[in-house]
Amino acid sequence: MDDRKYRGLFTDLPSFETERLILRKITPADLYDMYDYSREDEVSRYLLWSPHLNLDETKGHIEFLQKEYKKGRCTDWGVSLKENGILIGTCGFASMDIYNNKGEIGYVLSHRYRGKGYMREAAKKVLSIGFDVLGLNRIEARILVGNTPSEKLAMDIGMKYEGTLKNALYIKGVYKSFSYYGISSEDYNG
Repeated sequence: MDDRKYRGLFTDLPSFETERLILRKITPADLYDMYDYSREDEVSRYLLWSPHLNLDETKGHIEFLQKEYKKGRCTDWGVSLKENGILIGTCGFASMDIYNNKGEIGYVLSHRYRGKGYMREAAKKVLSIGFDVLGLNRIEARILVGNTPSEKLAMDIGMKYEGTLKNALYIKGVYKSFSYYGISSEDYNG
């Protein structure tokens, strides 16, 4: 990947629109919306982090994101509804590997907005940004085994199952297995 493209995009994270959504920087004004879904057990059930215990925890996370945005290191967009601006989740790159020209997509969605195609819409946009704007060669998803909706979403956006790593990470006191999905620029554009 051309490091200039990466720095250019993430140094001042731009907003992107889809039919029903705006992908944008998360701001302090999103505190209550983010806390509303970050405190849900169902939302963090298959994630590396635990539910937020209080507003201060969410506020601290948003403050951390503001610092990361300024450094050009935050590659995650807030997903908000066009109709009312409510932040319903996040979608972006959980990690970037500039040397190998690939990224790992990650997403979180409030359980109240599931089943409406919002995250499929956001994830398709992030794939487009990755391949069409950044020129990535590959995008991957690492999904905790048992997270069937996330696996279905990965397949819905064109990713293919590539294998499972058993007991790969120690999360919340237990070793967890991950399924890996991926899509190459060749498959995306083909």
